[in-house]
Amino acid sequence: MELEVWLDGKHVATLSENRRQMSMAYTDEARPIGAPMVSMAMPVSARRYSDQKARAFFRGLLPEGEARRMLAYDFGLNESDDMGLLAALGKDCAGALVVQPKGNVPPSGVAASIHDALDDPEIARRLQALPVHPLGVDANIRVSLAGVQSKLLLGRLDDGRWALPADDVVSTHLLKPAHRDLPNSVVNEAFCMNLAASAGLKAARTTISSFAGTQVLVSERYDRQRRAGGIARIHQEDACQALSVLTIIPEQKYEEFGGPTLAGIAGLLDQWGDAISKEDLLRQVALHVIVGNADAHGKNVSFLHREDGTVGLAPVYDVMSTVYYSTAFGRPMSTTLGLFVNGKRDINEVTVEDLLGEAKRWGMKYRTAQSVLHQLLERFPDALNQALEDVPDVPEALAELVRKRMLSARSEAVRPGQLAPRLKPGSDDSARLRKHRMGF
Repeated sequence: MELEVWLDGKHVATLSENRRQMSMAYTDEARPIGAPMVSMAMPVSARRYSDQKARAFFRGLLPEGEARRMLAYDFGLNESDDMGLLAALGKDCAGALVVQPKGNVPPSGVAASIHDALDDPEIARRLQALPVHPLGVDANIRVSLAGVQSKLLLGRLDDGRWALPADDVVSTHLLKPAHRDLPNSVVNEAFCMNLAASAGLKAARTTISSFAGTQVLVSERYDRQRRAGGIARIHQEDACQALSVLTIIPEQKYEEFGGPTLAGIAGLLDQWGDAISKEDLLRQVALHVIVGNADAHGKNVSFLHREDGTVGLAPVYDVMSTVYYSTAFGRPMSTTLGLFVNGKRDINEVTVEDLLGEAKRWGMKYRTAQSVLHQLLERFPDALNQALEDVPDVPEALAELVRKRMLSARSEAVRPGQLAPRLKPGSDDSARLRKHRMGF
């Protein structure tokens, strides 16, 4: 079986499978030699890339877990049939690639028109149907996105209404309903993502909406850009794809089970990116630690491919406080980090010095890393207040947990010769800061 891989309207590679071995070869249209066109793991070359690298990348475009099983059943495919699923779903993937059978004309990537608009009850119906129709896939909608959480992919019109990503319409947003096992999941993620943005991190734009009484998290796709004449796809890949980590089971995206490491991610930025991207990576890691998100794994770190052939760190996404469910509900949530920090495995044991130590492993100068963290911690109190204003009904237990972890980090960062936190004398934050002299 063969599939064609398209990028920016060009047939750049051919994906093949023979005797259950997948391989990928670039076409003559792929230029220049050595560029990380499809993946950093597979730069443009005359060679044919073997199953180890090709499958790790292309399987990484597909849904995981129960969603994968149901979609395979719907298309009459074996659950392990990566090529069959790519042929069925590869029209609208994460990033800019289009993967489809030979001879098909690639979709043009047009924006939805006013005639395609959906009303709120129809969107609510499709959200409620996600358990049996993952990603909203049906006879006309063929989209793919990695992950195990339920989500609906839609395109947004200029007037704010929504349309299905059918025919040549490209999805621009993800709608995620509440997690059935995690109370307040929509508000939790919206709060953490807005906190990230307010603190100056590059973050996926995230809001809360309701459709006929169904509350959802709405996340704008950072790998889509509205331009004159349509929607441009921006190529991206996650750390598992870029480091050729094959995730046959979802646990393999965690460092504990052989997944990517922060040092490996930083190494890719050294090879293909720039120093600024490593500073962005440090900010993202610090954010996860401060909000208490132990679930940041190898598929929650991504890279954007630039037109000049270099690569930068993608905006942070999929951030929520997992520690909140342990402290507020007594849930047995794992505190093992998806990506270890300076050798620490437990998120509650990570300190500011560990963050600095991890950055040193990446080759960052100590004073540079110190400055990045100080600037971030300086912004956090105002960012926290802003996020609480922007996101309605944030549970007090969640806000207090993040506030306490933030104050602990600021307290630890006060050392001789370092920047002191800017807190108003007599403020509540000032009093808390004197009390919390502990690690995260």
